[in-house]
Amino acid sequence: MIDRRTFLRGAGTLLIASGLPSARAADQGPKKGRLLFGYPPGATGTQLAQGCLPVLAGLGMDYRLENIDARNTREASEQVKNGPPDGSVLLQAQSTSMCLLPNVYNSLGYDPLKDFSPLATLGEFALSLTVGALVPTNIATVAQYLAWLSDNPDFRDVGFSIYGSQGHLSTLILARSKGVTVRAQPYRGSAMMINDLLNGTLAAGFTAAGNGNASLWTGGKLRSLGVTTAKRVAYWPGIPTLLEQGVTDMDINAWFAWYAPAATPAEVTGGLRQKLAALQTSPQFATLQKQLLLTPLVLTPEQIDQRTREEIAHYGQLVKTYDLNKLE
Repeated sequence: MIDRRTFLRGAGTLLIASGLPSARAADQGPKKGRLLFGYPPGATGTQLAQGCLPVLAGLGMDYRLENIDARNTREASEQVKNGPPDGSVLLQAQSTSMCLLPNVYNSLGYDPLKDFSPLATLGEFALSLTVGALVPTNIATVAQYLAWLSDNPDFRDVGFSIYGSQGHLSTLILARSKGVTVRAQPYRGSAMMINDLLNGTLAAGFTAAGNGNASLWTGGKLRSLGVTTAKRVAYWPGIPTLLEQGVTDMDINAWFAWYAPAATPAEVTGGLRQKLAALQTSPQFATLQKQLLLTPLVLTPEQIDQRTREEIAHYGQLVKTYDLNKLE
């Protein structure tokens, strides 16, 4: 079986070799380019970026991924907002940063609709209510988990990545809808939360479905009690939704997109979009999405802005309904 690291190296090689234009002449060498991602290394987003970056070969930039998770993901967005509008600094954003955080911070530091030029969407994913080693293996539903929790109140922490994220909101919805007392436990990223689930420090958490390592679920080390989307996801057809299990208002997913600073000239964004459009239709990218349990999502820049507007409004209402405390 090919492990994930080998696969991503191979996928990158295939993408580079797939008929892309050559880079600058060797005597000049390409400029250094940066792709900023506001989450810690590891898990789905990092693997996605590493698998996609090779497609940008031939644009005169040698792009490298930088994980900049300071200030609750906002630092990466602000750096790209204020970066040179020449294609040398790009942003990979999870939709939390663009759609949910505007409802969480009184002063966000960037405007998702004015400060960036959308380039492409790279897939969407459901969140999973995931349990680990602490929860007995015979527990397979939300009702069973909550019954177990009532007998084991010391384990009422529910983990999630990033304050004000979809996982945070999902925790609040679960508690209110089911009338249970759980304690929302934020993590800076998913890697530490996954480790705590595996070693028995944490009973449950809202993770990305598969979270970049689907073998943890297929191997039984982690188990999903339900997903946060309104419909079951195609890659986990046997896992019911939380909505099916009586968790009202639970229709939440997340997605990834790439952006350039708003003032980037059309000739630069056009070249980037052309490369990413070719990526979106490649068999190598379809394999990468399947590996990471991402559902294909292809939107134009105008559609990305429209979806962002709609989700800002949708999450704004949920933030008010479920009392997610605002930050300065």
